[in-house]
Amino acid sequence: TPVDGKRSISRRHARLRREDDHTFSVIEDVGTMNGTFVNGMRLVAGRPTPVASGDTVVFGTIQCRFEIDAD
Repeated sequence: TPVDGKRSISRRHARLRREDDHTFSVIEDVGTMNGTFVNGMRLVAGRPTPVASGDTVVFGTIQCRFEIDAD
């Protein structure tokens, strides 16, 4: 896509998961070459990492801000 002109994101790059209690979400890198980062920390493949509203999440070279709607 035009957003990822360097093609740094895989089709199955990472997973976002909301837990059953709906209190938090986690992100998990699935073993990508360019990595996934939360607040500057590179994630270890297969190891879930909590994310909170306002965290910076980077997929390859694309930086995003993780937001959760209070509703």
